[in-house]
Amino acid sequence: MSDKFPPKAVADLILSLGNSGFSDILLKTLEPICRPDHLSLLHFHPEGEITYICSANTPDHPISPAQQQLYLSTYSQYDPNKSLVSSIKDEEEVLVKRLKPDEIGNGGYRQLWYREIGIMDRVSIISAADKGAYCLNLFRIEQEFSDDELDDITHLRDLLSGLMIKHSRLAGSLSNFMTREVQINHLVERLKLINAQLTPRETEVSARILLGMSSEGIALDLGIKRESVNTYRKRAYARMNISSQNELFALCLTSK
Repeated sequence: MSDKFPPKAVADLILSLGNSGFSDILLKTLEPICRPDHLSLLHFHPEGEITYICSANTPDHPISPAQQQLYLSTYSQYDPNKSLVSSIKDEEEVLVKRLKPDEIGNGGYRQLWYREIGIMDRVSIISAADKGAYCLNLFRIEQEFSDDELDDITHLRDLLSGLMIKHSRLAGSLSNFMTREVQINHLVERLKLINAQLTPRETEVSARILLGMSSEGIALDLGIKRESVNTYRKRAYARMNISSQNELFALCLTSK
């Protein structure tokens, strides 16, 4: 293990803590250990909110911000890791959890993983801290992690846990690259690509529907009446030739 994770690599990671380049350096450092194609660092809050702290891709297997946003706004509720937040009582406990596509119950989430992105395997390092749980996800595309790679990840779990918690605390506002405003902006741009005939208000309402907001919440957010929200939703659905929220999710998932 020492030859795969030399002191110089540890030093580089420590120096990058709190900086925007941390995730790229971590991905590069883990390459000889388990060859992840993508990593993401999140914080699960007890009330259900998720903060997307950082992520990194290999050049050959990028996961787009729009795909990350679909996870946050729609499919994170089906992530088994989310249910673990309340079960971790000891802040010194570090869990290592694996997830494969065929273990995902929700069809839309499985489609996002397997068909849209090509994810074959995920290993998560999960630690309780800061009134919730931090989760470092390591993804493999096209092939699964080997048993030796899983053993190496497990061996490093305490170090990786400490690094992700410390980075998150130091990063401050850098952790907010997937705030609600950014998520809405990503969804607006995706909806424009799906149907350029949508009016600005129809797009704004549809984006917030994708974010899981209620009609009341959308009305308050946009400063309009609930009846207006319903009208814009109906018009948008008619333009996109759909009739339900689920069809809207599917349309955004499958459209390039």
